[in-house]
Amino acid sequence: MNITNQLGRLNPRQRDAVLHRDGPLLILAGAGSGKTRGI
Repeated sequence: MNITNQLGRLNPRQRDAVLHRDGPLLILAGAGSGKTRGI
């Protein structure tokens, strides 16, 4: 599993969450929105 391939499968908001580096991040989203894929 290549990280570049995995990042390419994410939508822009998921990618922003994955690449977030500045302190804690709260992901608040409904069912089926892709939270699990993001983490």
